[in-house]
Amino acid sequence: MRPPALLAVLLLALVAGCAGASHGPGRAGTPGSPMMGTNGAPVPALGWQACGGAFECADVTVPVDYRQPGADTLELAAVRLPATDPASRIGTLVVNYGGPGSPGTSNLRRLSGRFDALRARFDLVAVDPRGVGGSAPVTCAPFGADRGPQPVGPARTPAFWASAAEPGRACLAGTGERLRHLSTANAARDLDLVRQALGEETLSLYGYSYGTYSAATYANLFPGRTRAMVLDGSLDLVANATGAPGTERTPVDVRAGVSAAWEEAFGVALDRCAATPTCPLGPDARARATDVVAAAGPSSADLVARIDRALQTEGRLPGLMRTLAARAPGAPPSGGRVPLPAEPWAPPHSPSYLAIQCTDSVTPSAADMDAAVVSEQATHPIIGASTALNHAMCVDWPAIDPDRYLGPWNAPLPAPALLVNSRWDPTTPLADARAAASQLAAAHVLVVDAIGHTTLDAPSRCATDAYTAYLLDPQVTPPEQCPAGP
Repeated sequence: MRPPALLAVLLLALVAGCAGASHGPGRAGTPGSPMMGTNGAPVPALGWQACGGAFECADVTVPVDYRQPGADTLELAAVRLPATDPASRIGTLVVNYGGPGSPGTSNLRRLSGRFDALRARFDLVAVDPRGVGGSAPVTCAPFGADRGPQPVGPARTPAFWASAAEPGRACLAGTGERLRHLSTANAARDLDLVRQALGEETLSLYGYSYGTYSAATYANLFPGRTRAMVLDGSLDLVANATGAPGTERTPVDVRAGVSAAWEEAFGVALDRCAATPTCPLGPDARARATDVVAAAGPSSADLVARIDRALQTEGRLPGLMRTLAARAPGAPPSGGRVPLPAEPWAPPHSPSYLAIQCTDSVTPSAADMDAAVVSEQATHPIIGASTALNHAMCVDWPAIDPDRYLGPWNAPLPAPALLVNSRWDPTTPLADARAAASQLAAAHVLVVDAIGHTTLDAPSRCATDAYTAYLLDPQVTPPEQCPAGP
């Protein structure tokens, strides 16, 4: 899923690098009837060329608009690592690294070793989704980031929301009509053209984080073409798209329960520390950590960012405890009261992230987000305001894809999906994986007893063995839980 967002930082980041890659959709409304298939789009020719080691690269020509498949086109970047035992080859495994906006090609090159046990039987393939990396990336015209808002207190000002709308206008000016066609559904249609070009009857899918939404979208648009599907760190599909009935007017990450999951992961990390005699925060680690954040007052963004980075993977937690302990002597007892940060923390979102996330999800109004800031801060004082404002820039996003996919998610599949999730994932909560499993036609949830986001940051040999066995034979029954580590 995604960490919470600080608007002022995000605005600066967009100016500094207006063609990045990385996650929601625009304001609530009734989209046009989505076009479900590829509408007769021509199958591209793939001219694979050696591009380092055993990797092969190709450009993939796809329509900009699947309602007009014979009109304008764009080029996608794709990479393939061929199976080492062609005689026993099962097919193609497509890997999506999430974000949204994470380039598939460079990540597969870097991380293909995680699939070594499958290399004999599968071609590994990754594509930079449209608008990302080497696939006609989103670009944005310059805009006034120096006028970034300085929100203070629980109420967002008109100036804040005016500034929040600037990135969308800038990206529409820089990217043009193509910005209206960057939904994950269109990326799924692109993938089905890749499938046809490869000559495959079906694809096996592996999605990390937001890549789980991409895989589930493909599986529901093209269920007969989906052999097997692993969702690693799964989004709640309904929460990301529209929200369950009664939650549509709450921000995406609020309806996904991110604040509660983040707090739980932080609390478990502090409890583990407190249970050891050498914990630098002492036996009351939870209270002292809250005191430290409270003492930072409205300027707590950098500290919250450091906590979030540590919660992504357990290896960083000892350093976090030392950092908090170093600040503890100057932190008076807070009684759990943490001031609302003047600028809630968040990492910068790239233009590609916004272009995809802001079209894939139905986003509530500014007034509804204002209300969510107050309620989230009251119940989750350290992270709540950041969660509520994570997608503030999506409120008036100017380019919503009429062919985005908002569900349903229960198309019959030839095999149950396998969902792998850390027990304490601060970004894609275990509760979201269980929700996604209930939304899909059939699914099995495997829980890794770890703090961290996906098996990339919470590795488990047991989980690797389980998803390997599943991909080799999707009818096997995986375990229900796995320990972390080798």
